[in-house]
Amino acid sequence: MFKRPDGKTIAVLAALLFFAVSAAVSMGVVFHGIHILNGEEARPKPTTTTVRTTTAGAKKTTGAKKPATAGEKTTVKADGSHVIYLTFDDGPGPYTEKLLGILDQYDVKATFFVTNVRPKYQTCIAKEVRAGHAVGVHSFSHEYRKIYRSEAAYWSDFNRMNDIIKKQTGKPVTLLRFPGGSSNTVSRNYKEGIMKRLAKQADAKGLTYVDWNVYDGDAGETTSPHQVYKSIIRGVKGRKKSIVLCHDVKSYTVNAMDRTIRWCLAHGYTFEVLEPGGFTVHHGVNN
Repeated sequence: MFKRPDGKTIAVLAALLFFAVSAAVSMGVVFHGIHILNGEEARPKPTTTTVRTTTAGAKKTTGAKKPATAGEKTTVKADGSHVIYLTFDDGPGPYTEKLLGILDQYDVKATFFVTNVRPKYQTCIAKEVRAGHAVGVHSFSHEYRKIYRSEAAYWSDFNRMNDIIKKQTGKPVTLLRFPGGSSNTVSRNYKEGIMKRLAKQADAKGLTYVDWNVYDGDAGETTSPHQVYKSIIRGVKGRKKSIVLCHDVKSYTVNAMDRTIRWCLAHGYTFEVLEPGGFTVHHGVNN
């Protein structure tokens, strides 16, 4: 026969349960898919230290050519005040054409920081510009040991890539994104303090270098389109201006874009391209 526990027994059991849960939380146990670390949900900490803003000449896209996700509630005021800058690094590559098709379907413009790692796709650079997207220099080689061994080596690599852009589009560009971002520390293996000097030199040359404040996790953290989608949505929520780092050489990233764009448009966000002298994000420089 079951004996109902008395009040003292219940109090002891409750205390034991409380201490067990507290210990689990302190050790980083996962509850219902949320990683709890030291009592708080573990989230990447932002590294942004500088934001520059101008609004002149910004190109905006606010609507889709086909309906976005039906029945979803707009979570931000759809007045153009919540802006997403989709940026794609390391291309062009085998998935860039597909990405351009998705962007065109929704009349969304993006910014491509291009390389010459896959030369046979060079003509995509011209297609990007013709479609109304922005293009910037990422790197000719994207080989850290070569480009970060000296300032002269970096600018030589930059100029080689810009020459290709000029050949494809008819003019050079003044937008750039340093490989690894301005906050990278791998450059320290090749030249102490080089990023601080390159950042200053870029400013002195009238160039606009761009980092990011939202990252989609596609450079090693995940190969899942769903996770890429979730990372972007989580990152843009609560921000008025989001520069999102993606890579168009990753198939799973491109496969995440349709759903991502539909969600953003349905929730009142607009898309713009980055422009020289316009809005940018700078990380803290670590080398």
